[in-house]
Amino acid sequence: MKTRLLALVLIGTALSGCALHQKPPLPVDARAAGPDDRTGAAAANILYVPGHGLVCGGSAVISGVAMLITFGHAYETASQLMHGGCSGPWVLHASDIRQAVQ
Repeated sequence: MKTRLLALVLIGTALSGCALHQKPPLPVDARAAGPDDRTGAAAANILYVPGHGLVCGGSAVISGVAMLITFGHAYETASQLMHGGCSGPWVLHASDIRQAVQ
């Protein structure tokens, strides 16, 4: 019983956190990306790409569970969860690193 309650609390927490997801602000830095940015992007992609895949896969599983538990009534929530976990760039580029440094 406690395990089920804990699982429901965790799923509810995950779903409510994704509902508050907002797009990042537009970048204001227009400087050209340098070799250090390209190196940083290549190094960051070593963890970013598999991590993004894990987050997307995890959100797919949680969305499916939410749809099963609610018999399809949480479609909008599941859709937002999938969008939050699977949208955005899958590979970082040098310009992404340059914008983050500002």
